[in-house]
Amino acid sequence: MPRTKGSVTIEDVARLAGVAKGTVSRVLNNYGDTSAETRDRILQAVERLEYQPSAAARKLKRGRVDTLGIVLPAGQGEHADPFLSEFLDGIAQALDLSDRDLLVTTAHSDEHAVTVHDRLIRSRKVDGFIVTRTQGDDPRIGLLLQRGFPFVAHGRTKETDFAWYDVDNERAFLDAVRHVVALGHRRIGFLGGPVRMNFAIQRKAGYRRGLAEAGIAHDPALEIACELNEMSGAEAARTLVHLDEPPTALVCVTDTLAIGAIEALRALGLAIGRDVTVIGYDGLPVGAYIDPPLTTFSQSAHAAGARAAQMLIDVIEGVDPLERQELVRADLVKRASDGPPEKTPKELKESLAR
Repeated sequence: MPRTKGSVTIEDVARLAGVAKGTVSRVLNNYGDTSAETRDRILQAVERLEYQPSAAARKLKRGRVDTLGIVLPAGQGEHADPFLSEFLDGIAQALDLSDRDLLVTTAHSDEHAVTVHDRLIRSRKVDGFIVTRTQGDDPRIGLLLQRGFPFVAHGRTKETDFAWYDVDNERAFLDAVRHVVALGHRRIGFLGGPVRMNFAIQRKAGYRRGLAEAGIAHDPALEIACELNEMSGAEAARTLVHLDEPPTALVCVTDTLAIGAIEALRALGLAIGRDVTVIGYDGLPVGAYIDPPLTTFSQSAHAAGARAAQMLIDVIEGVDPLERQELVRADLVKRASDGPPEKTPKELKESLAR
């Protein structure tokens, strides 16, 4: 009695192709350790027997797995970056609409990230990568350009001859300083990010431009490079307000840092928006629900993830990467964590000494 299409098994494919069942499985799961001749023989057997899942075989024949990859920093634990969570949600939603999947894995160092990208390329697990938290000289992007493998970067590097989606970080922090200067602040602190990250460099440049434009002398003591978590924001805020001449306003490169700063300053008995202004950046939904609600510059992480995913799909489908470069602007979302200074730096220091 002839078998129906649904009753064909992987053993039948292996028998017809003259290989072990495990070899069939490895080919259908897109491992790259099988010879081209054996691979072709297995795919021919799959087609002849109409073995299910036939979709896997069709993808392999056209050289696609309909899966995009992203490699995130490992070891964040409770200090995980909420921006990346929103960003991943946006990617996943866009891929779901296009019937594609997302492979998410982690790396514990820059060197390991390069190794992971290279391994995924060689094993043919993904059709392309979204690269986030770009660096000025980014070894991941260097590898992908060298290998000619499709990718889109969320953020730019010193070189920009690839597909990227970014926010005008420098302009946003120029605008942030303009905003607090207009409120009457002259002593303005900056909670920056890791100096290896390009967005942190750009945002610091905007902060310094804002000071220069307002005729405010740059004071290196008011700048602190932070890790991107609330604890680091809290520590930096405590350090700055205990200076001999503390700032009356803080501009922070992420909402996460700003939230940590607010928690620390409130614990010291300071009134946010009156004693100290705090400005964030990212527009994370949680910022609207803290006390007081966070004034921030909004870039939708969800929208950024969705757009980066669609741009990568375009590149995979053959669009010139240089035609997929987009710079967008962050908008001020005014809430309640900013206001005119009610104390001078000297009065602020005296209030903390009581």
